[in-house]
This record gives sequence, C-alpha cells and structure tokens, in this order.
Amino acid sequence: MKKHFGSRLVALLVGCAMLTTGTGAFTAFADAGEDPGTVDDSEKEFPDPSTLKPVDVNFAKALQLSLYFYDANKCGSGIEGGNLEWRGDCHTEDAHVPLIPMTEAKAGTNLSQEFIDAHRDILDPDGDGTIDVSGGMHDAGDCVKFCLPGSYAASTLGWGYYEFRDAYKKSGQDAHIETILRYFNDYLMRCTFLDENGNVVAHCYQVGDGDIDHALWQSPEVDNMARPAFFLTDDKPQVDYVVSAAASLIINSLNFKETDPDYAEKSFKYGKALYDFAWKHISKYAVGEGDDFLRSDNGDGPKQYYLSSKWED
Repeated sequence: MKKHFGSRLVALLVGCAMLTTGTGAFTAFADAGEDPGTVDDSEKEFPDPSTLKPVDVNFAKALQLSLYFYDANKCGSGIEGGNLEWRGDCHTEDAHVPLIPMTEAKAGTNLSQEFIDAHRDILDPDGDGTIDVSGGMHDAGDCVKFCLPGSYAASTLGWGYYEFRDAYKKSGQDAHIETILRYFNDYLMRCTFLDENGNVVAHCYQVGDGDIDHALWQSPEVDNMARPAFFLTDDKPQVDYVVSAAASLIINSLNFKETDPDYAEKSFKYGKALYDFAWKHISKYAVGEGDDFLRSDNGDGPKQYYLSSKWED
C-alpha cells in the first residue's frame, strides 16, 4: 500500500508540475557547478540549500517527447507521414498471415488444422485463406509484437490519461495520446476473435519470433523475416495475456465514453469478453487443473524473452 501511495503521489506531483505554467515549466535545484543528471546522492550528504542553483525542468515537454517513443514503435500501415518523418509503413503482411499450422519456415500460426477448420468462418470471414493481425506496436528495438510489454504499456498509458486528462489537455497532448491509445487498442480488438455469442474463440498474443528477429538488426521498413502468429485458445488459455489485454480495453472504454461512445462500447465489448474468458479458466484452476496452463512463460511464442511467473499480476 505504501509503494502504491508513493507512486500515485509522484504521478500527482508530476501532473501538478505540468499545470504550474502555460508551458509546464517547473523549477528544481541542483548543486552549483554540477550536472543534475550525474549527481549521485547515495554516498554524500545533502548540500546546504544556500549553495543550490535553480534548474528549469519542462514536464510538459518531457511528456510530449516521451509519447514519440510509441510513434517510433508503430507497426503496420498508416505510419507514413506521421509525427516522425523517418518512420514508414512496415510489416503490412501481418494483415495476411497464412491461416495454416506453422511450417518449418515459420510461416502461418501455432493453431492446429483441426482448430482452423472448426473456426475458419470466425478467423477468416472473407475466406481469403489468411488472418488479419496487423497494426500494434513493436517491442522497443525489436520487430516482434509481444503481448506482455505491449498490453501493459497500453493499459498504463490509458490509466494515466484517465487519471490526468486535464494535464494532457492543458499541455496540448490529448490528441496525441488518444491517437496512440486507439492504435494500441484497435490492434488488441483485431487480435481477438469472437463467436456469434460474443465469446472469445482465439486471441493473437504475439506476431513474429524472437529468435529470428534477434538474429538480424534492421529497420522494420525493410524487414522481410518470417512473422508467425501465436494464438491462445481454450486449450491453452494463458490467462496472464488475456487479463492484460482486457485491462487496456476496459480503461480505453472509459477514456472514450464521452467523446466517442460507439468506440467506447466496442472497446468494452472486447474487454469484457476477454475478462469473462479469463475467469472461466481461472475457475478451472480453482478446482485443481493446475496453474501452468494459465501462464505464458516458456510458451511457444515468448520463449525466454518475456517470462511470466504469476498470472494474478
């Protein structure tokens, strides 16, 4: 509880600092003659306040620049001509992943042929033999779309906007954050396949393979490596991924319920479906089916790159 309160307090102070002036400027202090970015307070006493000099810190600018991280990691189409002129469309082939069991060349999906045949009309409604898992965000410097960091980032950004919406507006970053939130959550909905009753049939939690990707460092615009798609299903529910995506979609519905109620309703529909899917399988765990199948650590997609040891997180 103390850690939670401390984090909220820090976030509140940052939000207040942004509102202190029209530009979000805030005055901090550093030792005279020292670079504030290199000061290590762990092995020295605090200086006499009379020796400190003011340093201006623009929190609004810091917020603006931090959002460009997500512009830099966008995957798919519609990136060309965006906020970063050096980024372009990439991995547009994610819109047409072959709907087949994965080949030795890492083409296709981790789904069995039996599962594909049983749910083809849901997975491939236009009948072109492919599945659309386009969009979303790359993982930092990788070209893989990993769920654990991606969904966590999406839900954290959404929660920050929900808590400090006025600060985003007054610093002129509300349109920017909303564009990023839509990009994240549109992808999560596109990756969630529902049956006629609104129940989750499959959810794509990863596109790309870490081993393949880490073997070659290159820009996503020229990347042509194999990009398999990994799905969770009733047979392998991997609840940690499911609840992470659900959290982002539910907070997204709250963020847009006043300005775009139709979009908010759609976000809620998919978030609630994922939430219900998660608890259906958690109840199985409660009656003794075991914990391992609820988590995604060392699964066929994430491997060693992102481990999960506790789905409750």
